[in-house]
Amino acid sequence: MKKIDLENTAYKKDDKKNFIRLILDIIYPQNLSCVFCKMPISRSNKYSVCKSCYDQMVFIINACPKCGKPIINTSLKNDNDILDCDYCRNKSTIYDRNISFLEYEDKSKHLVFDLKYNSKTFLANNISDIMTDMLKEIYPDVIASIDYITYVPMSKKRSKDRGFNQAGEIAKRLGKNFDIECLDMIDRTRDTRKLHGLNADDRKRELRGVFKVQDDYTKYLEDRVVAVVDDIFTTGSTLNEIAKVLKLSGAKEVIGLTFLTGKYEKPIIEYIE
Repeated sequence: MKKIDLENTAYKKDDKKNFIRLILDIIYPQNLSCVFCKMPISRSNKYSVCKSCYDQMVFIINACPKCGKPIINTSLKNDNDILDCDYCRNKSTIYDRNISFLEYEDKSKHLVFDLKYNSKTFLANNISDIMTDMLKEIYPDVIASIDYITYVPMSKKRSKDRGFNQAGEIAKRLGKNFDIECLDMIDRTRDTRKLHGLNADDRKRELRGVFKVQDDYTKYLEDRVVAVVDDIFTTGSTLNEIAKVLKLSGAKEVIGLTFLTGKYEKPIIEYIE
């Protein structure tokens, strides 16, 4: 049975929702069945995934160094410049870069949705392990530069309803894996509509002025590099707004660490001359 460190966990005995989460973590421990197809697997299987499902996971290896989206070479030139990202072209951002790890597709979103909506908080371990391995292998210089880790805050209502923040669960584990302090330093000043289904401009408007750095943390940010963890990078509006308040508070650099992002494919008409 999975050993749970009650001393260091965030569960409170008098909190019914967190007690249920604790029970779920015991009932659905890691490494007994594949997190995707539920087939029995060995405890040694990487990320608690069977070989068949693992082979279907789309890891982002060639990514735009700015937005982190997968690079799709649409040019006839084999040496197409990786910096010439169709998604980033003609965009200005406040964040310095974003790193994503898996492409958003049916397999990968299953992990995030089970974590967020089915309270399977143990999946934050699987997600953070994937992110940790790829950061070590592909981005060792980036992780070595980070002073603090933080994460995208939830609205008070959603936090109360869900009982936990999925980005926070992932961020805390990343902090532990790399021995980097993880700080809950960002607040929401107001609730927003759900961003799913909104276009980029509507997201920007909805998120404008939503975030603030807690006063107790501003003194720590001067000339520091801060990583912001989230589950999904869509348009970058959330990361951009958080980067704005972090830099206004003195941060030197802001790096997004987002588990999933989708491909950006230009409309076909753009290819026709």
